[in-house]
Amino acid sequence: MDEDSREVTALLESGDVESAGTLLDRLPDGVYVLDADLECVFVNDRVGELLDTDRTGVSIPERLRSLFDGAHERALENGESVTADTYHAPAETWFEVRLEPAGSGLTGCLRDVSRRKEREQRFERQRERMEALNGVYEVMRAINDVIVADSSRAELERVTCETLADAPSYEFAFVAGIDSASGEMSQRTEAGVEGYVERIPLSIDPDEPAGRGPAGRAIRTQELQVSNDVLADPDFEPWREDARELGYRSAAAIPIVHSGGLYGVLGVTSAHRCAFTEEVADGIGQLGEILGHAIAAIERKRALMADELIELEYEIKNAVELFDGPEMADRQVSFERVVRVDDERFLEYGVTSVEAFPEVEALVERVPHWEDATVLDESAGEITFELTITSPPLFSVVASHGGYVESATIDGGDYCMTIHLPESADVRAVTEAIRDVYPKATNIARRQVTPSNESIAQIQDHLYGVLTDRQRTVLETAFYAGFFEWPRHSSGEEISETLGITPATFHEHLRSAQQKIVAAVVDEPDTTRTNVESDRPSTDGSS
Repeated sequence: MDEDSREVTALLESGDVESAGTLLDRLPDGVYVLDADLECVFVNDRVGELLDTDRTGVSIPERLRSLFDGAHERALENGESVTADTYHAPAETWFEVRLEPAGSGLTGCLRDVSRRKEREQRFERQRERMEALNGVYEVMRAINDVIVADSSRAELERVTCETLADAPSYEFAFVAGIDSASGEMSQRTEAGVEGYVERIPLSIDPDEPAGRGPAGRAIRTQELQVSNDVLADPDFEPWREDARELGYRSAAAIPIVHSGGLYGVLGVTSAHRCAFTEEVADGIGQLGEILGHAIAAIERKRALMADELIELEYEIKNAVELFDGPEMADRQVSFERVVRVDDERFLEYGVTSVEAFPEVEALVERVPHWEDATVLDESAGEITFELTITSPPLFSVVASHGGYVESATIDGGDYCMTIHLPESADVRAVTEAIRDVYPKATNIARRQVTPSNESIAQIQDHLYGVLTDRQRTVLETAFYAGFFEWPRHSSGEEISETLGITPATFHEHLRSAQQKIVAAVVDEPDTTRTNVESDRPSTDGSS
């Protein structure tokens, strides 16, 4: 106790209650004296002010004993000092009491410690937020390690869940997949819990109670959804008993998305109420996009390097008319390659006749996601051009499902496209996604194909692993923009401006990519193997 309190205790022990009372009234804290029966001997005005009651009220000892359950009895029985704190709801105040044995009774010092408690709670919340964010950063590092190790999608999802479950701020995590035909969710992987997704009700239907929780909302909106108090959230009622049993108070559902494609939902729980604050939610919400991007890259690589692929052909009859474009009955435009610059911008390289190019320029003015067409070369009656397009083009939709566009043409006003997908791709989902962009798109053929050149595929497989995303973008853009032609169709400065990087950065990435290509070719032990091709006849066009 402080010096004034010790003086009070000494006066009481000497029997000088009047002097003790005078001193008590001068103290800034609430001070009171209880006898051996824990009845009031003296109490100063400050106690009444703190408890919002009259100082002579007979209920003060009872209120104090009620506030600090058992503290007075322990101090009196053991003859030892006791310090306790509690929250007093009527006054919305945190109180601390320090009890000191005095003769046969007790002296108590009552203080308002709300400011200190607020600082402590603020610090605790900051600590919890930092732990939560550190958990997110650990997952990001783990995802990067999996990507570098060239692992599978299953490994990527497993490591993500295990890293989250191992973080101090989280209880368990899971990834659920979505069946595009039925809309049902199913467990892909989980950590920190067993069989959770399989036993709980899940739905994406907003008319069902199981569809109004975070997971259902996340899938419908493709945005992060949280419940920061699952025991009080009315939308969390179907899973409330599970929350009590498993000991979590907050839950988050993060959609795993990339370029409009939905790969599933990542669920995370925490034992803390209000665990997913705005700052933490911003961080953990990024995991969905990071996972989506990584899964898309893995699936696309599988499509590029697979021994067996699904080949789909789509046709949009009178596509030019859909955009009120120019008459192109006798025109043909071939699109040779699409290069992804970033999530919102793509470069498409095409060839058409000199006579047809004005119609291409006119079409740019009509198609919402076509921005600009630039002539790269004109020779032998043909024009090679670069088309800048923005999301959501058809190509990003295909890429979001792990595929790539093999060829695309505008022929007589009709748009025809051939795409390649990994065997694991959900063809129905791809077709539905394409029709979301172009409702009149028709799937006219489906085939199982085998890449025709194993030796080139081996080199491409190697390069896909050693080239960074930016190096591949720079290399592909340089190639299709005619940088390697003689004379060049585009300069390094022009290409770097198109990509939004400096010329020095462009040349740095290009030189690094070229060095890796040369090394791959020089080190390749055998690139002369028999070509193998397998083609299955088209189906009736159904998907």
